[in-house]
Order: sequence, then C-alpha cells, then structure tokens
Amino acid sequence: GDSLDFWRVEAIEPGHLLRLRAEMRLPGLAWLEMYAETGEDGRAHYRQRAVFHPAGLLGHAYWWSVSPFHAFVFGGMARNISRAAGRRAAGGSV
Repeated sequence: GDSLDFWRVEAIEPGHLLRLRAEMRLPGLAWLEMYAETGEDGRAHYRQRAVFHPAGLLGHAYWWSVSPFHAFVFGGMARNISRAAGRRAAGGSV
C-alpha cells in the first residue's frame, strides 16, 4: 500500500513480482507489473507489463494517443532496470 510518485504498491512477491496501480487521474484504471523469473537456462529474466482498462470512449482515445510513447518510456525503464541488476549481480554498484 506504499505510495511511489503517482503509483501505489498493490502487490509484492519479494524477488518475483511488483504490481503498481496508477493514482493519477486517468480515464480508466492502470497498472504496471514488473516480474523477475529464472528461465530454464538458469538465467534471470526481467519482464514488465503495462495494463490499462479504459473507461468509455475517452479511455480508449487516451490509450491510443499515449501508446506510441510507451515503447520509448517503458522500454528505457526495462533496459535501465536490467543493466542495474546486471551490475549488482556482477558485484558492482547499482
């Protein structure tokens, strides 16, 4: 239930899942989920997912207007998190 910028922690499974619910004014409900998993190869894999449930036509219009930016914003975030985790696993600073 802790707040982080415009997000509220909705679920946490240490070492595996962090789900944040958007607290900003939106025409719908939004979540950001971040997962850490161990693959069959024994390597760690990071995944994230943005989920949006639009409220009416305005919600759909909002989603289609911002979705082109999500690849840039969330892609950069995923790369930064993965790099930081790699440095930490290698014994460096984050």
